[in-house]
Amino acid sequence: MIGLALSGGGSRAMAFHLGCLRALNDLGLLEKVGVLSTISGGSLIGAYYAYTPHKSFSEFDDDMCQFLRFGFQKSIALELAKPMNLLKCGSNLIAYRAASTCSRIWGTQSMIHRHPSRTDMFHNVLQRDVFQNLKMSSSRRQNMDVVVGACELRQGGAFRFGNTKSGDWRRGEMVDWDVDLGFAAAASAAYPIFLPAFDRTWKFRKSGKENSHRVLIADGGVYDNLGLQVLEPGRDPNYNLHTFPCEYLIVCNAGQGQEAGTGLPVGFLPRFVRSFEIAHRRVQDSAMHRLHQMKETGQIKGFVMPYLGQQDDSLPWKPVDLVPRSEVVAYPTNFGAMSNSWIEKLSGRGEQLTRGLVEYYLGRII
Repeated sequence: MIGLALSGGGSRAMAFHLGCLRALNDLGLLEKVGVLSTISGGSLIGAYYAYTPHKSFSEFDDDMCQFLRFGFQKSIALELAKPMNLLKCGSNLIAYRAASTCSRIWGTQSMIHRHPSRTDMFHNVLQRDVFQNLKMSSSRRQNMDVVVGACELRQGGAFRFGNTKSGDWRRGEMVDWDVDLGFAAAASAAYPIFLPAFDRTWKFRKSGKENSHRVLIADGGVYDNLGLQVLEPGRDPNYNLHTFPCEYLIVCNAGQGQEAGTGLPVGFLPRFVRSFEIAHRRVQDSAMHRLHQMKETGQIKGFVMPYLGQQDDSLPWKPVDLVPRSEVVAYPTNFGAMSNSWIEKLSGRGEQLTRGLVEYYLGRII
């Protein structure tokens, strides 16, 4: 089985992964993918590809370019500006902050949920304009398995939505696991600094018992930005809801790679953001190292990792027309509108890297 992972990285990841998918489609590998694991921006494009079996790849490609050109910032703002949504979100925010202040004074836990919020507006936009009322159990291309990765902030672990089950290993399976595809994608992309976590109380089943738990679901990149962990061999089903027997892994990574070291994170917010980025990158580096270990120890037969932040001089080959790393690596991840030229650059690099790496390392399975 081939496992495909699409990393986080907002709109930058969406454009880069579009190019990766183009190459995989041209090489005939996309139809051989048995399981798709997605994070953040990778969840938006990956879920749209998987859950639109009625569309040709060309139609999917055109739709994705249109989503990128328009972006999601304006749609979220317009959704929030609707009088009833603005009233609900505003009143909830005031009540939540008041309750949180009282809870800190009295040493208790706030019982008011942060709901609805801007992230709920994101969910509304995705479910209406992108996924059009699809559920996690809806039909998928080649009947592939799909896992949309998020992070549960209260216990600091992975929370995953799948086409047969959803939940986490500590609480167990969600009883009502079949959530909106737009909800799963919005949760996966809810970067905590900019979008509130989904604050919900759900019923879970574990060891034959059902219990209700309050969860805070946020961007999956906080825990596993590559989406690789769920595809790794040897996962014990007693402790993991999602396990897959993958022989080959294709891990598309829209990360920036090595920093130039030109910034000066002196103020509070720059220090905070920079500290988060450093910790985030160390976790991602560890995941990339595991890929090599899995290949060396024979746990998988092979892998490729098209990497947006790859140093061009380290490639085993270099196309004459390769889109340089330096031209695209700093593109933001904020789901803003993207010009055609940027779509061409980011997707072009993804397509070039994927095609070259697959032909170089996995030529025997094409």
